[in-house]
Amino acid sequence: MDSLKNYDIDFVKLKLGEHNFDYKIDDSFFSVKENSLIEHGNVDVHLIIDKKDRLMNLDFTIEGIVKTECDVCLDSFDLPVKNAESIIIKITETPKESDGEIIYLGPNAISFNVYDHIYEIICTSIPMTKACEDNAEKPKKCNPQMLKFLSKSTDENSNIDPPTDPRWDKLKNIID
Repeated sequence: MDSLKNYDIDFVKLKLGEHNFDYKIDDSFFSVKENSLIEHGNVDVHLIIDKKDRLMNLDFTIEGIVKTECDVCLDSFDLPVKNAESIIIKITETPKESDGEIIYLGPNAISFNVYDHIYEIICTSIPMTKACEDNAEKPKKCNPQMLKFLSKSTDENSNIDPPTDPRWDKLKNIID
């Protein structure tokens, strides 16, 4: 099981300039977060930190595969994910509330944990709608049994007239 400490960056120990970090994300990474949207995956994360005097620019690049469910037939499949994102860390005397792209830290901060940022970048790289045809290896067809079941249940529901309120029925008679 991954420990959150594996994702701590002790930036006070880093010299000014660029620093590279690589992470291999697997199932243990996702099991750390309770109620994770993703349970299985293999993702490579490359992080470049450009450290300046009181500022750091973090450039994340992710690429890999996560296991997810098809929105059409509910079969699971391997979805390729790829994304890049930047975050700025600013060290100030009076830390402010972070605004998404800029994170403010106090002068006594010595490290920064990137776990949540990596998790968010992976999650936001998953499209809103996912289908079996997006499979990483080769596009696959949706489960025909499930599609048949869904079309059958949709047909059954379309034959049933929804109950109407008797008050509206009386009003319809007035028009006739």
